[in-house]
Amino acid sequence: MFEDRPEGRGIKEKIHRMKENIFFSGRFLSIGIVFSVFGSGIALFSYFILENIPLSSVGIAFCILGCVLLIFPEYLVPHRVVRGMISGAVTNIEALLEEFSCNLRAVYLPSEKGKVYAFCPLPGNSSYPYPDAERIKNAPKRIISTVDGYPGLFIYPPGSDVVALSGVVEEKEEGEEGSYLEDVKQDGKDFSFENFLPQLENAIDYLLVDFSELASKVLVGFEKNRVFLQAKNIKLDVDAPRFTRVLGSPAVSLAACVIAQVTKMPVKVAEEKGEGKWIRAVFEVGGKVSG
Repeated sequence: MFEDRPEGRGIKEKIHRMKENIFFSGRFLSIGIVFSVFGSGIALFSYFILENIPLSSVGIAFCILGCVLLIFPEYLVPHRVVRGMISGAVTNIEALLEEFSCNLRAVYLPSEKGKVYAFCPLPGNSSYPYPDAERIKNAPKRIISTVDGYPGLFIYPPGSDVVALSGVVEEKEEGEEGSYLEDVKQDGKDFSFENFLPQLENAIDYLLVDFSELASKVLVGFEKNRVFLQAKNIKLDVDAPRFTRVLGSPAVSLAACVIAQVTKMPVKVAEEKGEGKWIRAVFEVGGKVSG
């Protein structure tokens, strides 16, 4: 299993430490209030009633410590900043897709530099044959590039920067062990999402629920080469119909970036629909995705 490998354990432990930090940082406010009130009471009682200077100093120290905890930031990167960054990027990409009349599903691809990019096919052929992911990877990374004779846009989706900013997926340093996918290719093993599911579920849950607060709850599953996502109470509402049609909604696009970066494989949003408070999305993962 992937989670038994050193790289799997490392990411799982990293996410666990992040969630622990979030839990404890959320307690700073209440602890700060308790320390401030307790310290003020001790200092006033000791000075005016007991007339004990050393004990008054202890009370003042508690009060100062409480004030420090009160001003300690809960998150190094506030949720509103993350959501604002995503919203601004979605608006800019929406204008670009509108300019080129893009309406075909994009393919998310991981890069060796730690950021995910997306290939958005340009219109012109009603039966667009999605090319092999390796050919997309080898194509020149210009705004407009051609793969197998078909033009498309190369863009960096907002989720790419959010994944990099969160640090939830660490890039390998030179000389470290290869990825699970590389081992599969070398050993001739059968690829299985069972090796990625625990890590994918933790990473998507952390990014959508804790880091960006785009959703209140997420569920992740898989079947063959497909990943299924359910997210509840999406909090970012951006009017970007073309972005949603090509790249998926902002929350789904962020999840696609996570899947691509964790599995190191191409990802396409095959389906997305809203059902009440939930949105459900299906991602195709593999070397070649269907049109």
